[in-house]
Order: sequence, then C-alpha cells, then structure tokens
Amino acid sequence: MTQSSQFELSIPAIPSAPTLLNLFIGGYISLMAWEIWSRIITVWVVGNPLEPPGLVLSLVNRFAGTNYDLSMQPANANATAVHYFLGIVGYPVLYYIVSRGIKHWAIILDAGVWLLFTGFVVLSLVWWHSFTQWMGIFWLLVTLTTATRFINPNPLIANCLSWGSYTWFNALGIFAPVAGLPFLLMDWGGDLSFMSWVGHMLFGFLAALVFEKLEARQR
Repeated sequence: MTQSSQFELSIPAIPSAPTLLNLFIGGYISLMAWEIWSRIITVWVVGNPLEPPGLVLSLVNRFAGTNYDLSMQPANANATAVHYFLGIVGYPVLYYIVSRGIKHWAIILDAGVWLLFTGFVVLSLVWWHSFTQWMGIFWLLVTLTTATRFINPNPLIANCLSWGSYTWFNALGIFAPVAGLPFLLMDWGGDLSFMSWVGHMLFGFLAALVFEKLEARQR
C-alpha cells in the first residue's frame, strides 16, 4: 500500500462471485433508469435524447480515422453494446475498485469534479467571455448538490451521490474532449449537459446504492 498526506491507495480484494453479481445487478437497474431518463424524459424536456453510443462512435472516429454516426448499422448497434457493457459491468467494477481501494474516495471525487467545473466556469467568465446565465445556474445546482455532503446524515447516500457526479464528469469532462467534443458539451448550450448530469447522478447513485444494499444483506 502506498500513502500520501491526502489519501491512501490499496489494491482491493478480488470480488467474489456473489459480489460481482451484486455489482452487475446494480449496474443493470441503474442503466434501465438511465435509459428511461435519457430516451424519454430528456426528449420531453429538450427535444433530443442523450446518446452515449454517439460518444463511443466519436471516440472510435477520433482514433481510428473513421466517420461513423448513429444512422449507420452495425456501428450503432456495436456502440450501443459497448454502452450497455460499460453501464452494467464497466462502471460497477470501477466503483468497486475505487470505493474499496481509495480512502476518502468520495470526498476526493467531489472536490475534483467541483474544482474542475468551477475552473471552467471562471475561465468562461473572465477569459473566454462565453459565460451565460444558464451556466451560472447549472454551476450553482452542482455546487449545492455537492455541498449536501456536509449536512447529509447518511454517509452512504452522500457517497452514492458522489459516484453519480463522477460518472457525469468522466463521460463529458474527460471522454467527450478526448473524442473531440466540447468540454461538458457546454458549447452546445448546456441543456444536454444538464440533463446528462441529472441522468448520471441517477445512474451512479442507483448503481452504488443497490450494490451496497445487496452486499450488506449478505454480511
């Protein structure tokens, strides 16, 4: 185990078969909630669905020099399969590694997401001159949600919210720019980014909560 003054890292135990099953159950339930939010509710609110397979194709296009889009088959089906795999298997396994391997992981993720988003908003205001009122409202909502950790009497709920926030930033703050898309998709008006934030909060929260509840029942 390696240590620093801020956090500790350790290699978590290899999960047992029941633990893996619990992870995948949590991933499946949370992915279904995401699909309802992204394909139905988001369309009702902003007129377009959230399309994680589109992000997958953008990454492929960026690094493979291809020109796939969601209208093409089997590219769409393949990207959707990757999206489902990440939702049911990838993110839950990553949650297990992070939550069991990094001390104070939730606080670290909260601080990282908030600081990077805040830095982007500040630069938009004073340097790029692209700040909008909606961006400020969005930042305030993220800040208030993050700050609930300080008054939340239930550490599990607070940690699950932290995981949801991280999954949003991981998708739109890291992989979207890597794929050549705007940071957090804010250059596209911010409405899809906001709906994605809510959807990822729901997804990550449920994935972590269902898993932890199932694990607690087996102890």
